[in-house]
Amino acid sequence: MNGGAEVFCGRENFSVDAREIAAVLDFLRGNAPWEFPEGTLSVAFLGDDEICRMHGEFLADFSKTDVITFPGDEIFSAPRERANENAVPAHDESADDEAFAGEICVCVDQSLRVARELNVAPADELLLYLVHGWLHLAGFDDIADEDRRAMRAAEKTALALLRGNGLAPLKTATFPQ
Repeated sequence: MNGGAEVFCGRENFSVDAREIAAVLDFLRGNAPWEFPEGTLSVAFLGDDEICRMHGEFLADFSKTDVITFPGDEIFSAPRERANENAVPAHDESADDEAFAGEICVCVDQSLRVARELNVAPADELLLYLVHGWLHLAGFDDIADEDRRAMRAAEKTALALLRGNGLAPLKTATFPQ
């Protein structure tokens, strides 16, 4: 991944191997059918307090949420598909390493709640949030119904790609009890 990934675990009693997260993001950047912004990607795994504060500060909504995505230097206004399946990855290895692709802030506590409700593994729900944030940076939105349907289809495609290449489910995530 041009610029790499910076991973921060800000939720007490939660951990995940940054190399696993970087591998997931690197794989998506190089193999998913959508272009992705250049540069370093920041990922923060946070608790309810932090995500609510950010949600309120930046989006004027202090409620709990699953993921908040902040665009970086290059902003895609819509998803852009690669030319073909054999295309060279969208990023340019010679691009400026100082470029910033964006930040994905994932709520660990929300993944635990929803996983219990849906009877799925918390690591699977957390990976869905990570993919969802990544897709926002790739130009997807989920406000309007039509956009939400496109986002859900893209999530399924990305998760299937990850599963098919041994990158899902997340193996190193440990959650608070």
